[in-house]
Amino acid sequence: MLPRQTSSEEEILAIFDSHTNQETSLVMTKSYRGMILSQEIKAVAVDKHRAVFQALDLGVCAVLEGCVHLHSYFFTKPVKARVRDLSARRGMFSLSDFSYIEGTWQERLHERVKPKEPTYVSLCYKGMDFRASMLDISLNGMGVLVCKSDIPEIEFQANSSVYTDFQTSPAFKWVKLGGAIHYQQKMSRSLARLGIRLYPKLEQARQLEKYIAKRKIEIMEELEQASMAANISSDMEHQYF
Repeated sequence: MLPRQTSSEEEILAIFDSHTNQETSLVMTKSYRGMILSQEIKAVAVDKHRAVFQALDLGVCAVLEGCVHLHSYFFTKPVKARVRDLSARRGMFSLSDFSYIEGTWQERLHERVKPKEPTYVSLCYKGMDFRASMLDISLNGMGVLVCKSDIPEIEFQANSSVYTDFQTSPAFKWVKLGGAIHYQQKMSRSLARLGIRLYPKLEQARQLEKYIAKRKIEIMEELEQASMAANISSDMEHQYF
C-alpha cells in the first residue's frame, strides 16, 4: 500500500505543533479598511483541525475575522487561514482551514485605504461613461466594483486608458484623474472588481497623499475604538455570565 500523502493543512499544523510553547513567533497580517495590519503571534496549542494562538500585542485582535495571512521563516510559502473562536480581551484565537499561497509575498509599495463613506467613481472608458463603487485607493492605484449587468457591452482590456472623477469628502475631489485598467476579477455573474493604475498629475498626487495620510489616521482611531468596544463587551460578559 502506498503511503498516504500529507495534505498542506496537516503539514502546516505539524509545523505549529513542533513550535508550540517555544519562544519562536510568527507574523500575522490582516487587511483592515484597506490597510495591512501586522501582529506577532505564538502557537500555544494544536489539534487535528486547528491551532490556538496568543497575540503578543492585543491591538489588532478586535478586528480579527475572516481570512488572515501568516509569515515565518519555517514556512516554505506564506500561509492563509481562517479566524475562529476569538477572545479579543485575552488576545487568544484559533485558526483553521490552512493552505499555502502560491507565489511569493510582496509588500505593498503604497498603502491602501478604504474610504470612510461609500464613494462612487465616474469612469470614462473608450468614450463610454459609467459609475462604479470605490473599494480602496493608494497613491498609484484604485480598486472599484462595477455592475456588469448595467454595462454588458463593455469589455475591459488590460492597459486600456481610463479617466476617473470622484470625491471622497467635501475637501477632496479629483476630476479627470488619468489611469489604465490593470486587471479585471469576476466576483459573480453581475459584479466585477477592476484594478486601475493611476497616473495623477502633480497637484492630484499631492491631494492623494494628503487624503491617504488623513484617512490612515482615521483608520487607526477606528481600530482603537473597536478595541475599546471589544474590551467593554468582554468586561460585561465576565460580569454577568
